[in-house]
Amino acid sequence: MYTDNQMESFQGGNTDYKIKKRHCGFSLLEMAIVLVVIGLLLGGALTPLSVQMEKRDRDSTRQQLLDMREALIGYALVNGRLPCPDTDGDGVMDIATTCASSEGDYPWVDLGVGKHDAWGQPFTYRVTASFADTNDGTGCTASPSAGLSFSLCSQGDITVLDADGGSFVATSIPAIVVSHGKNWALSSSADEAANTDADATLVDRVYSSNDTATFDDLVAWVAPNILKSKMLSAGFVFGDNN
Repeated sequence: MYTDNQMESFQGGNTDYKIKKRHCGFSLLEMAIVLVVIGLLLGGALTPLSVQMEKRDRDSTRQQLLDMREALIGYALVNGRLPCPDTDGDGVMDIATTCASSEGDYPWVDLGVGKHDAWGQPFTYRVTASFADTNDGTGCTASPSAGLSFSLCSQGDITVLDADGGSFVATSIPAIVVSHGKNWALSSSADEAANTDADATLVDRVYSSNDTATFDDLVAWVAPNILKSKMLSAGFVFGDNN
């Protein structure tokens, strides 16, 4: 038995066309619902993708920092001192007898690594002046060794805290490198500001995207005992041992 619509489709050519078109197409409401669903699905997929990209960039930059730290120690083993910062953006350290400044960009031309982090920004590099000058054994009262900028008793002047005004993470650090992360310290975070105020106290803590406590900086430093141990293992004789 045929329904009224089916009977009508057999009885009239114009009516047949209109009815079939109505049954095969989508209404504007149906299309709107489909677009909303697609939008929701895409939105849900994009958030995890952005998180994955952020993790990839942070992992890449973290590995860069490890390589840069090794390069600093390698430079000291070859030259008897740590490199000075680059203060004019050309990738070459700036030094006369002493460093032009204790803080600047990482001297990537001299060390062969560390031009930019994963976000295309330069790394901040800070060094204790007595570990990077051309004077023998500065920063130590014991008799210096020729060709060595520092001695066993030399102490770095850089301090790392777990928050601005927080607890100690490391002290007496001779050199440190900082990536300021994706936001390049453009937040209102006091912890990030501590890594851009050009003093010798810096912050290293866990990542946070919280608006009031943002912290996406990545930090690596040269531990003084590791530096001195590696130099002793390479055959350097410090004045303190004479």
